[in-house]
Amino acid sequence: MYKYWSPKEISLLKKFYPKTRVKDLTEIFPNRTKTTIVAKALNLDLPSAKLWQPEENNILRKHFTEASMEELTKLLPKRSKLAIWAQGERLALKRKTDKPRLKVNEDYFKKWSPNMAYILGFILADGCIIRGTYKGYSDALKFGVQKRDIDVLEKIKKELSAEHKISLMKNAAHLCITSQKIVNDLKILKISYQKSLREIIPNVPKKYIRDFIRGIVDGDGGVSIDKTGYPNLSICGGKNTITFIRDYFLKKFNIYSTITKSTSKDKKCYLCRIAYRCNSAKTILDYLYNNANLYLERKFQIAKQCLAIEMKYRKNYSQKEKQLIKQFYPVLFKNKILSMLPNRNWLNIQQQASKLNIHKYNISK
Repeated sequence: MYKYWSPKEISLLKKFYPKTRVKDLTEIFPNRTKTTIVAKALNLDLPSAKLWQPEENNILRKHFTEASMEELTKLLPKRSKLAIWAQGERLALKRKTDKPRLKVNEDYFKKWSPNMAYILGFILADGCIIRGTYKGYSDALKFGVQKRDIDVLEKIKKELSAEHKISLMKNAAHLCITSQKIVNDLKILKISYQKSLREIIPNVPKKYIRDFIRGIVDGDGGVSIDKTGYPNLSICGGKNTITFIRDYFLKKFNIYSTITKSTSKDKKCYLCRIAYRCNSAKTILDYLYNNANLYLERKFQIAKQCLAIEMKYRKNYSQKEKQLIKQFYPVLFKNKILSMLPNRNWLNIQQQASKLNIHKYNISK
């Protein structure tokens, strides 16, 4: 490494410093480190690279409002995105929020469709709305999934005609779509900031509820086959969401599930859960995934495996099952009894009750 700076090096330093980033200057001065370059610049009384120069501020004032962040970083090559945002804030500059920086169908959530209902359900379960980083910036819609489920983000991105990139970090994949119009439409549909604390179920048209619930299941549900070979479906969420789904399945299929509660880590809200097994799970999975257009591939494939399972009923009743029939058959409705005896069908239960001389006088439900 050379000890003294040559006149040529000094001339080049005066020409490029501080317009060029220090790490790029190391390519111009291969025999100098970043520390020695900065030290020499200070020795020559050159302007600090950290301070914004008048010409940089002029560029920012001219282009900050409408240029994309990619364009701004090209115009200001030695400044990071964060530095540009911060300087724009200091200069009291505001970006236009009436149009996104990247292409996206901003009218997507204005009209109901099966896929729109699915994405709305997925947002309710596993998406969020985040505020603009600085004043005057558009809010954004953000999704996050495990890396293995990145296919659903690719499908959502395609459905929204979005040019936004899917980012990967360790075992997670994220899609962030900046659009004030989309966020405003979601607010009209009752999806807003901190949705878990302001949990309101959108008024979904009846014909799209199937797709809406499938979106929730893909976001916050579990589809599996247990150790005994029986299908299972579980759904987690806020009280209003889980109650809505539980009541809907009860009304449509006469299938019941008890809601279990657990406190969130911050103890601010309850996390509720419903679960279905065996034929109940098969009925619901067939309803949700059969002929579906939009879905999370991993859960769709497990659902197909669940639907292919042939249920086997035990011929003999255990003492526990007999006790349940004796205790609850006369007083509970059909759907609740079936949920207690998931491996039995209703006709079989009626026959066993008759053998036990247990009678039900009201079986209208």
